Amino acid sequence: MVEANFLRASIINFISAFIIAGVACYFLLQFNLTEVMYIGNLFGLYFLVVFGTEILIEGGKLKNNSQRFKFVILNILVFDILFLILVPLIFGSGVLSSFDHLVMIFNGVHFSLILNAIFYMTIFALMMLIFNYLLYRKS
Repeated sequence: MVEANFLRASIINFISAFIIAGVACYFLLQFNLTEVMYIGNLFGLYFLVVFGTEILIEGGKLKNNSQRFKFVILNILVFDILFLILVPLIFGSGVLSSFDHLVMIFNGVHFSLILNAIFYMTIFALMMLIFNYLLYRKS
């Protein structure tokens, strides 16, 4: 019975997070901010990975050990893949295609980074892992 409650709570958290991300993307689309549409992913990921995971831990449905981090990594991967697939289908094919270049020079070596939605989603995922680590240490 505990597994059914855990699965139900996880699915509800996932759907709620995707709705939050969709509403954020819709808000950005209404103000013609399609070049930063990936920020909707940040809101959804925060709700799913930090808030949702904390609810599962406080409810006793998930242990606060390495199981937490495995669950978070799986959620991040699934959420980002679905975000990259569904957002262009819902809001149009060009919403996540804008990118920028950042050129850095370290000791004479040139680094050229492509700043696109996937780069920022990776940064967001790392931030969520850090937030989860801080919550793990807190409890």
